[in-house]
Amino acid sequence: MGQSEFQDENSESVPEDNGPSPHYVFAHYALRQIALAEPMQFLEIAASPDADKFIAALLQQVVKQCGREAGFDAAEIKVYPTRVNNYPCAVIEMPEPEEAAEAWLIGVVVPVDFTLEVPADLDESQITAQYYTLEKGVSLTGEPRTVLAGWDDQRHNNYGDGPEPTVEAFVATLCGQDG
Repeated sequence: MGQSEFQDENSESVPEDNGPSPHYVFAHYALRQIALAEPMQFLEIAASPDADKFIAALLQQVVKQCGREAGFDAAEIKVYPTRVNNYPCAVIEMPEPEEAAEAWLIGVVVPVDFTLEVPADLDESQITAQYYTLEKGVSLTGEPRTVLAGWDDQRHNNYGDGPEPTVEAFVATLCGQDG
């Protein structure tokens, strides 16, 4: 039995699902895959003058993969090299999300304290990253809500209500997530 058998000629058709938005794919897949695969290289790019070129190229790939425009320009994505406790971190500020689960902010933390003496035999291929997103949430009251989430190679972890969607509040929250 097909969809047409449940609808008469005057009913609306079921909208096609175009899949996740480029905004969602950029934050939850494209950037995450790069950051977790090569954390040190990612942090180097994020702290470089070429960060905007990297972001633009990645967004262009996402748009092509999704088959639709992002609805924002790559120049609206801001990168802030910072620290979470003593660990290097890049915070990526996305354009304001329109849909639930789209990210306001992304944090990539490399849990290596480079303020201490780094062992000469440190193998960069063994360095891992922690990947966090501050997502647009849904509330029953309609009030604005954020959700703090994290990703690893395998899964998405939900840490519950997040802070206000500012870089400062996000970094402060990540300082409490460390470890």
